[in-house]
Amino acid sequence: MRNPFRPSFGASPYFLAGRGELLRDFQLSLMEGPGSPNRALLLSGVRGVGKTVLLNELEDTAAAQGWITLRSYPRSNMIEELVSTTIPQTISTLDPQKERTVSGGSIAGVGGIRTSDNPKFLESAPTLITRLRELAEHSTGILITLDELQAAQPEPLHELATAVQDLIRDEYEIAIACAGLPHGVEQLLQHEGTTFMRRATRIDLHAVADDDVSETLHTTITDGGKTIEPAGLARATALCKGYPYLIQVVGSLAWAQASLDEADTITDHHVQTIEADAIKRMMSQVHRPALTQVPDGEIAFLQAMANYGEDDVPTAEIARALGTSPNGISARRQRLINRDLIESAGFGAVRFTLPYLDEYVRSHSA
Repeated sequence: MRNPFRPSFGASPYFLAGRGELLRDFQLSLMEGPGSPNRALLLSGVRGVGKTVLLNELEDTAAAQGWITLRSYPRSNMIEELVSTTIPQTISTLDPQKERTVSGGSIAGVGGIRTSDNPKFLESAPTLITRLRELAEHSTGILITLDELQAAQPEPLHELATAVQDLIRDEYEIAIACAGLPHGVEQLLQHEGTTFMRRATRIDLHAVADDDVSETLHTTITDGGKTIEPAGLARATALCKGYPYLIQVVGSLAWAQASLDEADTITDHHVQTIEADAIKRMMSQVHRPALTQVPDGEIAFLQAMANYGEDDVPTAEIARALGTSPNGISARRQRLINRDLIESAGFGAVRFTLPYLDEYVRSHSA
């Protein structure tokens, strides 16, 4: 029996936890027609919360209704890549007759090419809008997805949003879904020209409810050919702390441990055996990269938080541990929020955004 869990970033799991309502809303929006608010989605959440996986599921949902997906990437040549490569290749797969041999060119800046279909006709240089319109004529609908939105440049994002908005105005079947880290997305949306994206339906992805975690673990395990004891399921659910990446890690390791013991049932003992391994995987794959470029002053702030020993940490206690006033740590606090490592826990308090980050910080204290 092959391990059914997929503990890799961006890999779609066998069973998606706690996102069913969101996917149904998107499915309905595709049937509503142009103008549905859920045809423009902006997903945000911390590392490992399942943003890329959710984009994959949105793509699958669109494909099930006959739509095609264009994946855009937050590079400086994002628009050029769509216009010159991605969309033409997609059109050629939908309508091979659209492939034409270029028989001549034009001087840069003048714009235009001659084709074998009509050697005397000078075509204007394609734009993103004209490419999307051409593709729309050959497809049921178009879904554009953009991951790591916080890394995009404002200008190409503005051009992308303008093109989508233009097609919506003319009632073409088009949708867009973007995903990124919370603070980076907020910063990007402050730029002029991102008005359309500000109006998109905002979805903040948080921890998954324990009931959904339990259902995901149980369904994946049983459909994969094993069973899990109630006590083992309860322990595994608690270990995940609602974090989608950990669901796959814990499930994968528990399955592997049971397989090593040649057992068809995952027991409480199997889950207990892999607890430290799951947390270690979280620390090496999520925490260590997240803290790589964090300066010492901010690390000291995190250490003071971790040593406090409770989820919600008063900033006054952090300041006391660092030997300064609350005002003296406000800049560090804000920078850590900007890094999506901590968040406000109400007036005068903060908490870690990632599970087990406090343990990681304590274990790496000087």
